[in-house]
Amino acid sequence: LIPEDFVQFVDTYIHLRGNPDILHPAPLMLCFQKFDLGNDTEMCPPERNALKEFYESAKGQDWTNSTMWMDPYESFCKWHGVTCSKTNHTVEVNLTNNALSGTLSEHIADLTHLMILDLADNDLMGSIPKEIGRLSKLVRLRLPYNRFGGEMPSELKNLSELELAQFHANRISGTMPLLDWNNQEQSSYITDCGNPSDFETSLICTECTMCCNSQGDCYPQEKTMVEEAGLKNYVFFSLAFLAILIGVSGVLALAVFAYDKHQNRHVPRETIRSPELISGDEKYALSAIGEDSAYKFFQGKSWFGWMIYLATVGVQIWLLFIFVTAADIDLADETSALVYTWKCPRDRVECEFKGDLTLQGWVLFFILMVAYLMKDFVNGSKLVVLSAKERHVRDARVRYFVGGTVLTAVTLFTLGVSVIYNYATATSNPELVANSVIILFISDLDENFYGILMAINPSWVEEMSCEVRGPDDEESETIRDLKREMEDLKREMKDLCESLQLLQQQVRGGNATQPQAGGGGDKHSNVSSRSRSSSDGGSDLSHSPPNFGNKRKHRRGRNSSRG
Repeated sequence: LIPEDFVQFVDTYIHLRGNPDILHPAPLMLCFQKFDLGNDTEMCPPERNALKEFYESAKGQDWTNSTMWMDPYESFCKWHGVTCSKTNHTVEVNLTNNALSGTLSEHIADLTHLMILDLADNDLMGSIPKEIGRLSKLVRLRLPYNRFGGEMPSELKNLSELELAQFHANRISGTMPLLDWNNQEQSSYITDCGNPSDFETSLICTECTMCCNSQGDCYPQEKTMVEEAGLKNYVFFSLAFLAILIGVSGVLALAVFAYDKHQNRHVPRETIRSPELISGDEKYALSAIGEDSAYKFFQGKSWFGWMIYLATVGVQIWLLFIFVTAADIDLADETSALVYTWKCPRDRVECEFKGDLTLQGWVLFFILMVAYLMKDFVNGSKLVVLSAKERHVRDARVRYFVGGTVLTAVTLFTLGVSVIYNYATATSNPELVANSVIILFISDLDENFYGILMAINPSWVEEMSCEVRGPDDEESETIRDLKREMEDLKREMKDLCESLQLLQQQVRGGNATQPQAGGGGDKHSNVSSRSRSSSDGGSDLSHSPPNFGNKRKHRRGRNSSRG
């Protein structure tokens, strides 16, 4: 062995080449002095030199465990935390929770066979050296829970074999380089790309599988179900959802209309448009919407009432969209209400879900939703079906269809928003129920608005409601047709009475001018003869009754055609 005392000759050039009996390796510190075998890989292994630089840069003298490190003769493969291959190449350096401080040496890149570098839970600071990109065989790189700062070097993208990369709980900023990452396990690629962040703009990492925030909470960065379906976010999903609901209502109305028309194909129109049925439908529509709801204004024809109705619906949809936007899983959006329910511990590679939400909570949630929303859903669907009945005029159909579609859409949208928001924010069963109650309150706004209007001016509200309409508004087109037909019948009856009176007068006049000849039998015979002559179309009658039946049939046909 080369004596370790040679290390003391700092300014002396030590020449030992040509001595075949010298054992290797040379004393560690000698390899950093004037030594003619300093470049001999057996006397001065390059990896040992790199580890020595790493040790000094990370203030190894302060480490919790530095067993065998810097030993002048012991193989570096026996140093604490260092693992070598069968060919004595360093393949792993694992010094987690070992009180490393200082900086990460650029000479770490000289460990060209390194596959695992795990320096988690220490106090390393400064920037991550760009030379780390030369570790082409690196598979696992863990540097979390340190104080690294600055931007991540772009050379990181050269680590093509990397399968695990964890950099969270540091102060890295900017944008992470693209690694062409293929490992989609939730804990495979973690950075501080969540919110809130220590910086004005959080770290951008489009390929990360998990994002952590400055509070130490994490959340998986993965595509949601709506993104898998090709939609950008929950807002676009909600718009598509509402459009589908309107489309389904339209299809349902058309199907019921076709069926109703087929069933009533042989039924007279007067029977179909029975005033009793129409009045019953109006009462049912009002009870379905609710006597104390601003939705009832849709049954009236007051423009101001319709404005209040549409404003109420608009406010409800707007409030629900606020919850949708807040629940959108965009980890880069600091305004999102998303609750980070994962933890990535210092002493574990895998992250853990820390939410207390269970299946029991979701069951309670759906029971609450069904109990509160099912009635509105059923009533809204029935109004849509009612709008397709042939007995109603177009105005009534439009009102019923709009009212039923809006009621159904708001009901189902409330359910959808509750699911989306709780999925993003609820962390426990009580919180799930509490969030649901808050959102369900939005569906009661129509009743609250109606109560406010009633408190301000009850008579004004009644004038806008369907219960107090003007005479023209109250009569449907069918009823007006029936009234017109009754007026026609009255005029026809009047004409008939006038004709009968005229006939009576003519008969009486003929009796008065008849000559008195013979007995009573002759008189009776003469009157009968005159009556028969008159009834047979004689010249004594100048007018004959009009054909009232044909006229009435013509009017009914005209009214039926107009209806």
